[in-house]
Amino acid sequence: MKVKTFEVVLHRLPSGQSPVTALEEQINEYLVQHPELKLVTTHMSSLVMPADPNALPRIEEPHIVVFCALFYNE
Repeated sequence: MKVKTFEVVLHRLPSGQSPVTALEEQINEYLVQHPELKLVTTHMSSLVMPADPNALPRIEEPHIVVFCALFYNE
């Protein structure tokens, strides 16, 4: 089994674009390029950086990253 991970950093999205649409575009583009894949399962998660407001490196605002992993066989 193999895995391909996609990510969306919310503050980098163009104004008005949803994270769902951004992930769909990435995943669909990948699947079109790899039509032989047999999807096994998916997993989504999110991450807030920094998790602790006192953590280093300091940034103006926390960044939220959404991950989607596709687990597949060839």
